[in-house]
Amino acid sequence: MDTIIHSAGESSLRSVGINEIVIVDGTCDRYGDFVQAAQAGEVGVHFCVDGRSAVRLSRRFRADAWLVAAELPDMSGFDLLDMLSPHVLQGGVDPLLSGSRISLDQIGHGMRSGIFIVSDAYRLEDEQRALTSGVAGYLVRPITLDVIRATRIPSCMSPVTAMG
Repeated sequence: MDTIIHSAGESSLRSVGINEIVIVDGTCDRYGDFVQAAQAGEVGVHFCVDGRSAVRLSRRFRADAWLVAAELPDMSGFDLLDMLSPHVLQGGVDPLLSGSRISLDQIGHGMRSGIFIVSDAYRLEDEQRALTSGVAGYLVRPITLDVIRATRIPSCMSPVTAMG
């Protein structure tokens, strides 16, 4: 069994239900801390350099988080959402799409894949478009593992409820 040591108050990725991350971006060198976490065995990271390869992967692979660049070499990340969402978002309810889980000890927490649109610069129109499309979030670079981890911490553990 692997033991991962984190600083006080920091949850491991696996403890918040993140075992596999797919990054869809034509420029993959922007995700150094994701690669380091994968090399340390903290998470599985998979890269797709364009939308077509992401759609192919989504049909056969279950990930806990998808980071999709707003602009891809072959299409807009927003156009990709229409093709990706049926495969990714149905994973939580369709056993044929959900694939095998590494652990069942977190049932009810983080079982639905999260798709995040990632942009180089903040644009209100893009944020509104992303959120109305039903994705988990709209993120602006630089993106770190801490940002992704924070999106998956159960609300009962949030600082607001913990302090109140």
